[in-house]
Amino acid sequence: MKKGCFLTTITIFTILIGAGLYIGDKYGDRIVQFFKGRVIELTADSFEDYIHRITDDAYSDSLKVLWSEVTKDAASMEMEEGLDYMSTVMKKMKSYTKDSLFTSEEFENLKEFIKNETRQKN
Repeated sequence: MKKGCFLTTITIFTILIGAGLYIGDKYGDRIVQFFKGRVIELTADSFEDYIHRITDDAYSDSLKVLWSEVTKDAASMEMEEGLDYMSTVMKKMKSYTKDSLFTSEEFENLKEFIKNETRQKN
């Protein structure tokens, strides 16, 4: 590599790192808030698709409403905490819906589990 190419590469690399640090320092909070909303929204949408595959019964609509409440709760939390909360609830919902049926007993257990999880996070 020629001297000129090496120096140009180092100079451009240094400017890019400086610009990245400046933008991160000045606008970091806005960037984090934007991505937080997008990540939670994408996670919620993907799980809603999973919920739609469950056999329609009396509790599938209630499950959708319960999931929308979980999504709202997660959006009000810190990003990492909200994603952990959603992940925990998703795992519990998936364990109850393995057979594509959702009974009243499972629904009540899930509501109690979510209430306890919300209480722990707050």
